[in-house]
Amino acid sequence: MNVNFFKVAGINLLWMGVVCHFAVAANSSGYSGYKSGGSISLIEKAFTEGKINRGEKIFRDLQAILAPRELPVIYEGAQNDLVRCGTPYVKEAQDNWDLMTPQQQLLAAKYLNRPTQDSVYISPEGYFKIHYDLVGYDSVPNQDLNMNQVPDYVERIGIYADSSYRHYHQDLGYLPHPSDGDQYYDIFLLKIGAYGITTLESAGDSSWNDFCSYIQIHCTFDTARFPPNDDPEGYVIGDQKVTCAHEYYHATQFAYDGGEDRWWIETSATYFEEVVYPEVNDNYNYLSYFFDYPDTFLTSNGYHPYGTFVWPGFLAEKFGINFIRSIWESCRFYTSLPSIDTALLKVGKRLSTVFPEFTVWNYFTGARSNSIGYDSGMYFPEMPLDRVIPACPFSPVTANKPPDGLASAYLVTYPSPTTNGLLKIDFDGSNSVVWGFSYITFLNGQITVFSNCPVDELGKTNCGLYDFIRYDSIVFIPCVVTPWLDDNQFSFKTVIYPPGDANGTGEVNIQDITYVVNFLYKSGPPPKYDQLTADADCNGVVNILDLTYLIKFLYKGGPQPCVYSP
Repeated sequence: MNVNFFKVAGINLLWMGVVCHFAVAANSSGYSGYKSGGSISLIEKAFTEGKINRGEKIFRDLQAILAPRELPVIYEGAQNDLVRCGTPYVKEAQDNWDLMTPQQQLLAAKYLNRPTQDSVYISPEGYFKIHYDLVGYDSVPNQDLNMNQVPDYVERIGIYADSSYRHYHQDLGYLPHPSDGDQYYDIFLLKIGAYGITTLESAGDSSWNDFCSYIQIHCTFDTARFPPNDDPEGYVIGDQKVTCAHEYYHATQFAYDGGEDRWWIETSATYFEEVVYPEVNDNYNYLSYFFDYPDTFLTSNGYHPYGTFVWPGFLAEKFGINFIRSIWESCRFYTSLPSIDTALLKVGKRLSTVFPEFTVWNYFTGARSNSIGYDSGMYFPEMPLDRVIPACPFSPVTANKPPDGLASAYLVTYPSPTTNGLLKIDFDGSNSVVWGFSYITFLNGQITVFSNCPVDELGKTNCGLYDFIRYDSIVFIPCVVTPWLDDNQFSFKTVIYPPGDANGTGEVNIQDITYVVNFLYKSGPPPKYDQLTADADCNGVVNILDLTYLIKFLYKGGPQPCVYSP
């Protein structure tokens, strides 16, 4: 199977969002306003306004997902009120059981019990037992084109679930889901308030925190309530595919850890929708939840993880599709970010150096898409710029939207043609976090990326850009490479250093002559910021002729040092 996402593959697994159109993802407005009038948002609003406490919110969220007909009228949202995956809401209720009242706990326990349905179908390859109703509120569509007494809708669920199973366990080598006592994994088809839900049940038999589970999937995917997708076989079939892939990836995740960070569970499942069913493109609907908010924690919850599926996609493209499984193997013993770092260490990398490269890839999307970054970047929204600085060099600026942990800011500037030399980049970020810093230069269609400019422990960097006025534009990308703290402010300016200033003091004097002598003949350090700052005669080579040139300039009225331009 071809596993190309943006160059690497994708699968289609459902968690918490709704499927929409591939083409919509290229629009930065995307799908982000879709849930504004839904039950979940109404419940969130009541909680934010202090009208209900957290226990009430958790219970009502669970009710909206598992028993939407029982919601109070005040929480009845618009018709298009189906979250992509109910698993996070179920997990939230299970983890915070004591916050609910005894009466709420009784109802919640009823909602979490396995449903009882009137019919059962065993999937073609014998991996799944699919439960469904032929009549009543939860009945499936009755179309049966092959007249085998099993609705086509049910048969397709079996086919797509089997396909997901094969891909995860046979092709990619993931651990099998923990057994609940028989050879089948149970899927229930019901009219729930989500595309799908994976519910944790009893602990598995491993020494780590694995869990048995079961899945619920919507029983109709009627087009009146579910947005479109790009599946060539139709919207309903696309919905079925992505939901089987997404939810069964959750069941597979729970073979490693049933209590893992929800953002990682969700974003990795959303990525695997692309791996298994790349033709559906449902997850492109949610890209705006990430790309519209570059300053927001990578690890944020809500709808954000459905857009951050580009992160596991980036990792899979860089290090291979099995890299994601390597992360999950570490998740048996550590939380997600240490597990990602552990997997990176095995390939000689660290999160602190890989994340800045990720931020560079995210710049080259939409109309900016080219050979750098994602193969499908043209279909992604463009990252918004935090600042456009008309002329460079520039006085100190700060971020309009200071980045949170594992987040970034994008600033673009245009070189002023009046003064040339070395552009010293003075970045000073909050020393409460660890920073990364990248920049991109554009010159007559040629793009050069510097993805890891060193930043010290105080949040300061002073990289240099030689012969800077020849560039058409420069994009600076500071990012926070640690996961903590929000709104991490920075101050940022640029300064011109003259040619011949080998020691980086900002002026040319006898100390530069001494510095170049030490560099050329006494194994001294190289010129600061860029070796060509010592190329006083601008011939592209640093040698004894530059010493002669500097001496004539300083003491004999010779010409000023000049800038080498290739």
